[in-house]
Amino acid sequence: MTDSASQALSILRDTSNFEWYVIPFLLVVIYIYHNEIRLKNYSAVFAGLALWGCDWFNEIWNALVFHFTQYAPVWGTPGDSAYVILIGLNIEISLMFLLMGVACTI
Repeated sequence: MTDSASQALSILRDTSNFEWYVIPFLLVVIYIYHNEIRLKNYSAVFAGLALWGCDWFNEIWNALVFHFTQYAPVWGTPGDSAYVILIGLNIEISLMFLLMGVACTI
């Protein structure tokens, strides 16, 4: 196993790394989605969810590559993060994809 994969695996779903800056980011995402739903701009909501879903699809196959090879993922998130969801996906990246899908429709 590579050093970066070992480091990413050691912080995987570890809540002791949680940072409070995630809460304002989450509130911004909730506000933007709530506003788009209130305006009945469902295409923006679905665009955001579609981009987020595509990211999850890529992150799942990346995690499966690591699971079956036990050597290294195609990409990983071994650095500082508030919460690592999958070996290549952290909460910051997930929230970014939720926002970018909506932002692309503006």
